Parts: sequence; C-alpha cells; structure tokens
Amino acid sequence: MSFSPTNYSLSVVSYNSLAGKSSICKRLIDSNVDNYQLFLTTNHSKNSSWIYWGSIKHRRLDEKREGIFHLIEHSSISDYELIDNYLKRLSTLTLRIEERNSPELKIFSKDKINLDGFLCIYDLSSKKILSDFIILLHSLFKTRRPIIIVTTKNDLIDNQLLVALQFEQSIHHSFPTIPIIHTSAHEHVNIQSVLELALYACDETTRKSFHTKYIPPNYNDAYKNEQSLKHVIQTEYRALLNRHVPDYRVASWEKFYDRWQHHTTVQTFMDMFGKQQAKCLYDEHIEELKRISRQKLIDERLISIIEVLITDQKTKLSR
Repeated sequence: MSFSPTNYSLSVVSYNSLAGKSSICKRLIDSNVDNYQLFLTTNHSKNSSWIYWGSIKHRRLDEKREGIFHLIEHSSISDYELIDNYLKRLSTLTLRIEERNSPELKIFSKDKINLDGFLCIYDLSSKKILSDFIILLHSLFKTRRPIIIVTTKNDLIDNQLLVALQFEQSIHHSFPTIPIIHTSAHEHVNIQSVLELALYACDETTRKSFHTKYIPPNYNDAYKNEQSLKHVIQTEYRALLNRHVPDYRVASWEKFYDRWQHHTTVQTFMDMFGKQQAKCLYDEHIEELKRISRQKLIDERLISIIEVLITDQKTKLSR
C-alpha cells in the first residue's frame, strides 16, 4: 500500500532584509544553476508581505519518509510593525480572494494557511550584532513550531569554521535545541541538508526531538562533498561524450544538444554547471578528437617515410 507524501508549509523569515532569504528559496525550489544566475540578474520587486515560491518534494536519506514542502518567504519586519503583529503574520497566512484564484495557490484548500515550521535565515558574513536575531528567535520559540536556523553566504567568510563555531555558541547558549545549518546558495552547499532536517522537523513521528535525528555536515565537509559530487558528474558527462561523439567530422553541439539534452547525465551536468559549461566541455572533446586524428595522420605518414628511408638505406648497404 502506497501513501501520498505529506504536505508541509515552511515560513522563511529573517530580521535582515539582505540576509539572502530569496536566494535560499530559489536554490531549494530549483537546483538549476542557469536559472539561479538568471534570478540573480533579475530585479525582484516585493510589494507583498510574503511570496509563495512553490513546492519541492524531498525523500529522506533513509527513504523512510517523503514530504512536499511549500516555501513561503516573508518580508522582514518593518520599522513601524509591532513584533506581535509580525509574529502573527509569520505563523498564519490569510489568502485574499484574488490570491485564491491563483493557479499556484489553489493547492491550499483553506483561506488560512498554518505554517508548519520556520527557516530562520541569518547572514553569517554580516557584521551586525545578534541581539535582533535573538529577539526574533525568542518570539518564534513561543509558537511551539519547529525552528531551523540557516546561515547564508558562508562562501564569503574567512576562517569560516571559527566564525560558525562562535555563532553556534552564541545561539546554543539560549537555544540549545535549535539546529543550525551553514549554507551557500551561490556554491549550492548544504542546500539538501535544509530539506532533510525540515522533514525530520515537520514529521509528527520525529518533530519532538528532530534536532537529534539528523546532524547536518559542517560547511567545510559539505563543501568537499559538493566538490566530490561535481567531479563525479563531470566524469560521467565526459564519459558520455567519449561514447557517443566519436567523430568530429559529423558532430555539432546543436545536434548533440537536441538529441541528448533530456538524458539524465546531461541534465544533471547542466543543472550543476550550466548549459554554457556543457558546451565548453563538448568543444574541448571535439578539439581532442581533432588532435588525436592529426596525431594519427602524422604517425601513419611518419611510419611510411621511415620505412622508405630504412629500405633505401638497406639497398645502399647491400651494394
């Protein structure tokens, strides 16, 4: 008997409007690097107090649970807004009539959406003091909903391990049960760990002690894992080129892309590295085929020339 994945709504919040909430949301929803780069270059005007990013399905690493997460990013607290009002809108959304008719939001069966957990975003590269962030955590803690702290922009930090450790000590002094994940949206580091921990946090069977069920890797280990994965994906893509593009004389990028763009290996490579990088490696492969062909031609001609010279020399010596 199969069960449908449970739906969960996550509230993505931060006191700092520049903490990188949107970048994290984009990376969680869409792993394609080209789409992410396009997102970074596009102007995003935010007139609403919240943005619905869409849904993403995630299966736990042990494959025992699967969930569908709906990501809702909230704007930061305004200068004139009371913390109680801010907290209220972070915890529950009330859809307006025009929003209820939106195709994206029709998945919600009720006008009011209760949020199942919080992703609390903090820019670890920021020099701001922690007091405002601590106040936000205290307020969220009162809701009795699970909280996950996601630090951003770790790729910009010197001595990242030390900075991360100092931050964790500052937080866990007051909130020892709130887990912390250190991420980089730009480098796609620890992004899947956010979803993994969120599934433990929202699942009724694990939420009471979810912070002990899954310990995300530290940033350095996660970065190394990402680099190792990139190496594997690149190796598989090169292997596919070697198998299926053996002759440069009848090959072209357009033909290759048209035929292979939906292949899992090619799709995975382009998600991780981008279409332009896929073309660059294709062009490198073609140049290597041309080099091998030239070398083969030189070798074949050189051998025949050497054979002629040897034969000629033997003839002279025999006289």
